[in-house]
Amino acid sequence: MPGTTIKAMTAVFVAAVTAVTAATATATAAPAEAVTTARTVEVTATSTIGGQITRSEVLARAADWYDRRHDADLTYDQGAKAWDVGRTRQYRRDCSGYVGMAWHLGYDPNTDGLDESTLTVPISRAELRPGDLLNDRVNDDGGRYPYHAILFGGWENAAKTTFWYYSFGSTPVAKVTGASFGQSSLSGHPTSHYRALRYRKIVDDGVSGTASVYGVLADGRLTYTAVDAADGTRTHGAVTSGASLGFVPKAMATVNFNTILVTSPAGQLYRVDVITNDTSLTFAAPVPLGGGWTHDLLAYDGRGSLYGIAAGALRRYTVAATKPGAGDITSDGLIDTGFTLKTLTATGQDWLLGTTSGGELLSYRIRGAGDWTRYELKSSTWQVFTDLVSPGGGVYFGHNADGGLYHYLDADPYDGSGADLRGLDAVDAQGWSQVLLSAQPATVA
Repeated sequence: MPGTTIKAMTAVFVAAVTAVTAATATATAAPAEAVTTARTVEVTATSTIGGQITRSEVLARAADWYDRRHDADLTYDQGAKAWDVGRTRQYRRDCSGYVGMAWHLGYDPNTDGLDESTLTVPISRAELRPGDLLNDRVNDDGGRYPYHAILFGGWENAAKTTFWYYSFGSTPVAKVTGASFGQSSLSGHPTSHYRALRYRKIVDDGVSGTASVYGVLADGRLTYTAVDAADGTRTHGAVTSGASLGFVPKAMATVNFNTILVTSPAGQLYRVDVITNDTSLTFAAPVPLGGGWTHDLLAYDGRGSLYGIAAGALRRYTVAATKPGAGDITSDGLIDTGFTLKTLTATGQDWLLGTTSGGELLSYRIRGAGDWTRYELKSSTWQVFTDLVSPGGGVYFGHNADGGLYHYLDADPYDGSGADLRGLDAVDAQGWSQVLLSAQPATVA
C-alpha cells in the first residue's frame, strides 16, 4: 500500500493462513485514513517540562488546580505563581498561565503567545478535543480586560452542541459545564472572539489490550489471531483448526474468548466452543440453538446484546449466558428497517459500526425499537472492506478482499464524528484469506 508501513509477515502466519488460499499480489486501496495519517505517538504516562503530553494528563493537571482552587496559593494573581501537581515548575496564576501549566510548558506565554504558530495550530471548533484551547485575543471588550484563554474539557454529547471547560479568569478556578457556542459569551468574553487552537505537542491517549480475532476459511475451518491493539502487531497466529465446521457460516459473532456464534446457510444458529493455544485451535461439535436465523450480519457488544441484520432489518437479542443454550438467547424485537449494511461490528454497549456498498462508514447509537441515531463518520472509500471488526477502545480493523487487514483508531468512538478517526499501519497487506472475521468485544481500552 503506498505510504503505508507493512509489518513483516512471520512464517507461522503464512503457513497457517495462506496454505488454504494464496494471497493475491494486487492490493485494493484502503480508505485514505490508512495511508495518510501517522500512528499515534506513544509517550510515558507522565510528561516532562516542554515535552509531549497526553490529553488525559493535560486534564489531570488542570484538575489539580481546580481541586485546590480554594487554597491560598491559588487565588487569581498575574504577578504570582503556584506549583503544578508534581512540583516540577511554578506557573503564573492567570488564564494563560493555567493553560501553560496544564500543557506542562517550560515558559509562561500570555494569550498572544499561546497563539504563536511554533506552539499551537488553528483548528475548527468542530475539531476541538479534550486539552485543546479556546483563545480570545481580540481587543474590543468595552473597557474590561479583553483577553482570555479557556481549556476545552470535552463535548458533552455526540451532536457536539454542548461542552465543558476550565477557566482561570478570576478567583477561584472554574469548571463550566453545559457551555455552547450558541451562547453570546463564554467565561465573560464574547463567544465570537474565541479561536480554537491545538498544542503542537499534545498527543492522543494510547489504547492497550489484545484484539482476539476469530475467522472462518472457505473450507469451514476456523482461525485465531491475536493483534496488539496499540501498534497492530500480530502477537499470535494465525492458528488454524484441523477440522471443519462442516459448513461455511453465513454470519458470525464472538461472545467471549472461547465462544463463537455462527449461522448456517440454512438459517440455523450454532454455538461453537473453541479452545486455542500457541500451536493449535480445536472446537467441540457445534451446538444447535435454533432455526430462523437468516441474518446476513451478526455483532455482539460484549454487554449482553446480540445484533443481527437480515434483509436490512436490524434486530436485537439478549444473551443471558457465557455459553448460551437455546433458551439463553431471547429476542428484544425489531429495532428498525433500512439497515442496508455491508459489514457490521459493535464498538461498545449498544453502539454499532458498519459500512455500506457505497463506501460510507456509519455509527449507530441503539436505544430501543425505533429509537436510534445514525452518524456518518466517512462518506466514501470504505466499501473496500468485506469485514469490519472492533475489540473496543475505538480500535477498528478492516479486512479487504485482497487479504489485507488495516488498523484504525477512533479517539472517541461515541462522539458521532469521523474527524478524530485515523489510520495506523496495516497489520498485513495480504495473507488474511478468511471469508468471515469477528473480534472478541470489550478487550481493548
